[in-house]
Amino acid sequence: MIVDALTHILPAYFNEHRDEVLTRDLTFAELFANPRARIVQAEHLLEEMDRSGVGRSVIAGFGWTDQELAKRSNDYLLESAAQHPDKLIPLCSVNPLWGNDAAPREIERCISAGARGIGELHADMQGWVDGPYDVLSEVMSVARSHNAVVTVHSSEPVGHTYHGKGAMTPSCLLRLVAEYPDNLFVFSHFGGGLPFYAHMPEVRDMLKNVWFDSAASPYLYEPSVYETTTKSAGESRILFASDYPLLSQRRALNHLKDAEISQAVRRAILEGAARLYDSNR
Repeated sequence: MIVDALTHILPAYFNEHRDEVLTRDLTFAELFANPRARIVQAEHLLEEMDRSGVGRSVIAGFGWTDQELAKRSNDYLLESAAQHPDKLIPLCSVNPLWGNDAAPREIERCISAGARGIGELHADMQGWVDGPYDVLSEVMSVARSHNAVVTVHSSEPVGHTYHGKGAMTPSCLLRLVAEYPDNLFVFSHFGGGLPFYAHMPEVRDMLKNVWFDSAASPYLYEPSVYETTTKSAGESRILFASDYPLLSQRRALNHLKDAEISQAVRRAILEGAARLYDSNR
């Protein structure tokens, strides 16, 4: 079964109040200032999955800064997954810098309602990209206690710029892993290139609890990225992801199809998210 490790859906409220939300949330403003940036609901994703032959999708929000909007998004993700438990795997998103234990409490609430992980987190807009990362300690503690996966937006230190690229580069991600070695992480967008450094033994050892998704890969890399990353980090650590609705699942699948890898490796990538999220229940 094909499993998409990162898609984004939002309740219709975000369409209906787009201008208001743009003024309230820094992350939303960074990603959706362009009026052509798509906002979709669960029914659109399910239709896309049927067209593309995707069996299950991980559904996530974004690295919210506004607490009320985060809760609204999280509730919708949980409700959508409850209605389609065989199709949708929900994450919840928080800002670790919210005061008064708001982030840990929201995570506990969401996990008790069925969330399987945390994310996607956007360190740049949320204000913790430069560390110190001990500000994440309470969030990471809750995640560890539930064996919950933490998905983090990652940034390439080179290459073209784009909205939301940020500066959460491989060096930052390694610092995060070093501080929280017992947490489970998914670093989006191939970890900004972090898997390439897994040829270094000390880096490989640090990545024992880290996976990398291929979200938006046609925008970033040639299909050869799959061969390179599976050889360096191992095929069990690479998860197929589209970043829908940024691009279609079919386009992401075609990008993977063009990679010069074996069918066994391709199957491991396509099914990897199911193994990760089903094993953390």
